[in-house]
Amino acid sequence: MNKGSVPLEKELLDKIFEISEEARSDYTEETIKDLSLFEDLKYDSVSLVDLLISLEEKYDVELTENMSDLIDNLDSIGQFMDYILEKIRDVQ
Repeated sequence: MNKGSVPLEKELLDKIFEISEEARSDYTEETIKDLSLFEDLKYDSVSLVDLLISLEEKYDVELTENMSDLIDNLDSIGQFMDYILEKIRDVQ
């Protein structure tokens, strides 16, 4: 990831943990991207949709066009963030 994306990456992590029941401080920077959205952070489909909608509004990007693919293929925070960052860069 380039240096220009670090603030955006931090914003995304903050938002992910804001919606989660888990505290970000419980995890190290080295392990955080391997965490599962659903198992480790206790996300369910409703919380994922809430997160995606808030990111769509903030960054003016379409993220919810294929929810089943997201749920089936993007389980870790790292995978999810890579997907979101790519979508945001595509519209910039």
